Amino acid sequence: MGPSTFDPDKAIEAIIYVASRVGGDLYTTLKLLYLADKLHLHRYGRFVFGDEHYALPHGPVPQGAYDLIKFVRNDGGTMSHLEHTPARDAFAVEGNTIRPLRQADEMAFSVSDEECMSEVIAEFGKENFNRLKAATHDDAYNATGHCKRITPAAIATMADNPAALIQHLADSAP
Repeated sequence: MGPSTFDPDKAIEAIIYVASRVGGDLYTTLKLLYLADKLHLHRYGRFVFGDEHYALPHGPVPQGAYDLIKFVRNDGGTMSHLEHTPARDAFAVEGNTIRPLRQADEMAFSVSDEECMSEVIAEFGKENFNRLKAATHDDAYNATGHCKRITPAAIATMADNPAALIQHLADSAP
């Protein structure tokens, strides 16, 4: 899977995985999913579930995951590609709280997926809004226009070896 080939079923499992470990806060869950994707891209050259990230006012958001959450909450507009997902059987959204209705199917994740999600949960899962906002308003976010897509290459520029990762992304582009 390339860095931006969205897998809605895997995204559902990641939402449940993270939300169940951080008390279901929607903001925290979305920010941790971004941080997990960033970490996974830097280490392994791809995102956890292939999402695209957008620079929204309160920080970067994995858009497909956010669309799933809005779909479950009934405020997502027309999302025909999501209508057949099992999202509503997997979690509920009450206000800004995600309530998992079951455990995440951890078989959906690679070892590296779970490693990166667990690591960001351990490091950032108990942060308050302001500290989490500061952690996610990184160079990629700040270099991207309001409500614009944050490219994988922009996220890659923050890696230890950005040139090699950017080349990997170029080589794996469709």
